[in-house]
Order: sequence, then C-alpha cells, then structure tokens
Amino acid sequence: MSEPEITKERYLSVAHKFGLTRRELELGFLKVSGFSNRRIAYMFGISEQTVKNHFTHIYEKAWVPGRKEFKELFM
Repeated sequence: MSEPEITKERYLSVAHKFGLTRRELELGFLKVSGFSNRRIAYMFGISEQTVKNHFTHIYEKAWVPGRKEFKELFM
C-alpha cells in the first residue's frame, strides 16, 4: 500500500499555520514530497548543512521532533 500524495494546496493550508518563511515553505514541501537533503541542497545551490539548519527551524516551528512527524501533519 503506497502513501497518499500530499498536494501543494494541502501542504500550504497546514504549513502557513506555523509561521514559516517563504524559503522554509519551499524546502518543507520538497521534504514531504520525498526529496533528500542532498537533492534539496543541489536544487537551491546551498550546502547540505544549510538545508539541515533550515529543517531544524522548520521542525521547531511545527513543534515536531523530525521528518516523519512533520510529514504526518499533512496526511
């Protein structure tokens, strides 16, 4: 059984409640869509560490401990 796809509309309707910046919204959607930190870093021309730093802030704002719990917010 595959996981349901998270639409951009669904993602944005939930994610806006957390007060994320425009960049955090973009990165968060890529993460819940299944992209790795390495791929996201390549796509934005930034380091993997910068991506990790963004996700630390995103998870703090969403009050979740990590990727799995963040993704579950949008199911």
